[in-house]
Amino acid sequence: MRRLVSACLGLFFSCTLAPGQRLVFTTRTHPACPVLISAPSESKDFGFHAIRVRNDSKKTIAALQLRVTIPRGQAQDEVVDGKHVLVTLAPGETKRLEIRLGSVEGCRQKAKDLRQETASVTLFVESAEFSDGTQWIGSEPLLGTPIKD
Repeated sequence: MRRLVSACLGLFFSCTLAPGQRLVFTTRTHPACPVLISAPSESKDFGFHAIRVRNDSKKTIAALQLRVTIPRGQAQDEVVDGKHVLVTLAPGETKRLEIRLGSVEGCRQKAKDLRQETASVTLFVESAEFSDGTQWIGSEPLLGTPIKD
């Protein structure tokens, strides 16, 4: 019995974050993206609880495909979350959206799996669908530098 308790405690402590390990939630934008993301807010459960989006194009936007990633060193970034968001945004219009992306616990576990003491968790618009049936797909390099404390 004592051995079982000891093993359970060992498992519990191995699942917690190492001291000093942290997550930095940030956004990035493709240069030609028709949508500007700003004012991300966190909650206890989500790194990206809500965001403000602005349509910078000349067409009405009908939906957005959002992605959240964590870098994997030299390899391609790992997708940790995503969502297809139906939203009507007229040209120049701004709206606040509750998106609830980037589960804090899920991102912590992924950072631990990747052995990252500080992990940059990044939200970006992968694609936008317009009301006329056309689509913008981000295939260019991302711009933006994660905010560092």
